[in-house]
Amino acid sequence: MERAVDTMTTTNRNKANPGRGAALLLALWLGFWLLALGLAAGLLWVPIAQLSRGTPDLAGYAAAVGAATLLYALRPRRRQDRGTPLPLLRENAPALYAKVGQIGAALGVKATVNIHLANAASVTMSHRTSWHGKLTSLELGLGLPLLIALSEDELGALIAHEFGHFAAGKGGLGPWVYRTRESIANSALDLGDSLFFVDLLYALFGRGFVRLSAGVARAQEFEADALAAGKFGRTVTCNALKKVDMMAPMWAAYARHELYPAVARGARVPVFDGFRRFCKAGVRRAEVAGAIGNFEIGAKTAFDVHPTLERRIEAIKPGAGAGAPPLAECTHLLGGEAEAEHAWYDFFHDGQLEKCSWERFGADVVQPQIRQRFAGSWMDPERLPLGDLILMAEEIGEEPAHLWDRLKPEGISFLSRGAKRKHVAEIVEEWVIASLDQRGFTLAVAPGQALRMERDGHTVLPSELMAAALGRTLTPAALAALAPRQKVNLYK
Repeated sequence: MERAVDTMTTTNRNKANPGRGAALLLALWLGFWLLALGLAAGLLWVPIAQLSRGTPDLAGYAAAVGAATLLYALRPRRRQDRGTPLPLLRENAPALYAKVGQIGAALGVKATVNIHLANAASVTMSHRTSWHGKLTSLELGLGLPLLIALSEDELGALIAHEFGHFAAGKGGLGPWVYRTRESIANSALDLGDSLFFVDLLYALFGRGFVRLSAGVARAQEFEADALAAGKFGRTVTCNALKKVDMMAPMWAAYARHELYPAVARGARVPVFDGFRRFCKAGVRRAEVAGAIGNFEIGAKTAFDVHPTLERRIEAIKPGAGAGAPPLAECTHLLGGEAEAEHAWYDFFHDGQLEKCSWERFGADVVQPQIRQRFAGSWMDPERLPLGDLILMAEEIGEEPAHLWDRLKPEGISFLSRGAKRKHVAEIVEEWVIASLDQRGFTLAVAPGQALRMERDGHTVLPSELMAAALGRTLTPAALAALAPRQKVNLYK
């Protein structure tokens, strides 16, 4: 049976023993602090000894400063409150809380669980403890996009993985490893900027500790995967991991370049519908394609504890391959798609938003705002001819001093020459939209794709028009075909 997964086999396959590794980690941890405190005490002894004989010299003062640097790096750190929103109310998500509670109970986790919606394609879990270290509550972060891609069991497998770090018999190991690595990594990073060479041994030891402990932490990830597979099956667990890997860069790009900007403009657009449109988009605009490509999937560091997807899949189900599993959905756990979106907006936005479909977002929200931006200014399309786009593009390509002086942001700017060009070009591209709007074109927005201006069956992409102008391939005749000749010219 698939559910009868041998956890120890999985662990042995990865040549890691979390218990033995934790013992090594404890020894390294003790050595780290003994070395650090011993070095600090040795440095402090120098000025103290000199004081007993008179006045400390330069070496004594340097040793005192070095000791202070070490002790500052060792200071206890409070975990910062990043403004985590209040959890979902149990009465508003009874099915989801029941599902999570059943998984936790089956794995022997007795702590209270609070569920938060997350703006990422992932499931995370943090914890709170009493003053003596007893686990009091768990905070489960549930990524919204997972609800429209994963089945209920696939979502359960991800939740079970997170519970695996707190399961009976392992409750203190995972959190302790994470906290210890975070604390020592922060101390090592603090000392990395120090000018005192006496700190070098300590800093090197800290970095070595982080690298060595990564193996222990990754072994725990394999253990949690095996536990999830034992609860929900190997195929289900592999499919869940594949979907997360597939969706993470897509959702990150969608949220940053489509959803958040729409909310910033005051629109309450359909979240899930926009994401589906985004995923189905054919030719994506450059910044969106770049964001997807640059997503830090494979950016491994010494502090990264997650093995690669390939290794995780091979450990759970050898030979499973990397094929994309079919999509599913489990929005019913939050009462349906509409209720899930309502919960998301309640979580992450407390202002007044106007409901708007993606079909009408461009014409009803973006276009009027761009029109208002230039109305009455020197760039008002009623005054500045569209034909001057060629002149402005020439200046942007050379040295946009004239345009920069008129379009620069308020306050002191430290932008590079290239950044200044980009800033000016973005404003000029919006002015192109305003100019086409003044000539009867309507703005159309499709998530992930370039903005389009449409009139009587004719489509113009402002980004392509701008690129042609900057590339000096745009002709006055091409612009004249979009608008009648205007006599007023206030650009120069």
